[in-house]
Amino acid sequence: MNFESLLFFSTLLYVGAVLVVLWLLLKNTAADYNNQHFISIVIAARNEAQRIKPAIDSLLKINYPKNKYEVIWVDDASGDETAGIINEYVKTQKGQWRLIRLKRENEKLNGKKAALSKAIEHAKGEIILTTDADCRVPENWLSEMAALFDDQTIMVLGHSVLEKKKGFFDKLLRFDNLFSGIMVAAPTQAGFAVSSVGRNMAYRKSAYRQAGGFGAISQHKSGDDVHLTELFRRKVKGKIAFCTGHGSFTFTKTPDKIREVIFQQIRKNSKLFKKSFSSIALTVFLFFYFGQLVIFPFVFPGSFLYWKWIIITKQLFEFLTLIVAAKKLGDPGLVPLIPFFQIIYPFYVTFLAVIGSFQIFEWKK
Repeated sequence: MNFESLLFFSTLLYVGAVLVVLWLLLKNTAADYNNQHFISIVIAARNEAQRIKPAIDSLLKINYPKNKYEVIWVDDASGDETAGIINEYVKTQKGQWRLIRLKRENEKLNGKKAALSKAIEHAKGEIILTTDADCRVPENWLSEMAALFDDQTIMVLGHSVLEKKKGFFDKLLRFDNLFSGIMVAAPTQAGFAVSSVGRNMAYRKSAYRQAGGFGAISQHKSGDDVHLTELFRRKVKGKIAFCTGHGSFTFTKTPDKIREVIFQQIRKNSKLFKKSFSSIALTVFLFFYFGQLVIFPFVFPGSFLYWKWIIITKQLFEFLTLIVAAKKLGDPGLVPLIPFFQIIYPFYVTFLAVIGSFQIFEWKK
């Protein structure tokens, strides 16, 4: 098979996969709003004194029976006033909110694993629902996520929208977040979850224990959410669902400091080569295909017209799918910029994946 034929068949395979993704994004997950499980919301907070107020305010407005949920905060050895701020609200919530203070000296788990593990140990609910201390949650968050937990469901994955800021870099981060949302939603809708976001995910405590909990993925420096999802898929019998309701989407701000943003993006993309075999195989195919597209016009300059039609075909099907994704995942304002990001995003994510593979990042201090 010559290079032109290889590129042609690779494009057919890629376009076919894009159409499958489009179909999966258009699916809605069946929900039963009579399900009102007792839910334990667990949130790890580390040095969030300047960013935690929106999260607290939004949690106070949750529309769910008061006797059906609790909020467990874990202060992850903060060096600022995070614990004090949380504790002031804990005092007013009549036992519904709790604060656990974590000391790091004797902890074996890194990242957020130790904090979340400690919270789950103390959780009363069978359903564990997680978000971050710098996120806002919608009023019907619990109702939307709980509605998907039937008898077979062990995990429900949600989406988190980046709040808008000014500037080009913000739009790039929002597009990256949109792409991440697609990688959560589409495979999960197909019955093969490969990714997730800790800013919005729920799971049964019994399934968490059966899978081995965070101790079973302690070797991973980052990507706790993704590795936990893959652990559930491999180790626990049951269904993993994606919540398609916009009323379930949490909202998060990007870090204020550019250094934190950069390391956050590197940590996120460092997971690409540390997933299951099937996930790695998909990643390798995508890199291989985009590599073909980049080098083809240089190796075969006489076939430029052929290459151009390949690119047009690829971009068109991608564009249609990304429009649907932007609307389904709560960021339709990105639509006019999609053609530009289609060009630069593969280079952006490849660079971050390479940097991340060397573990060149740091956690928030």
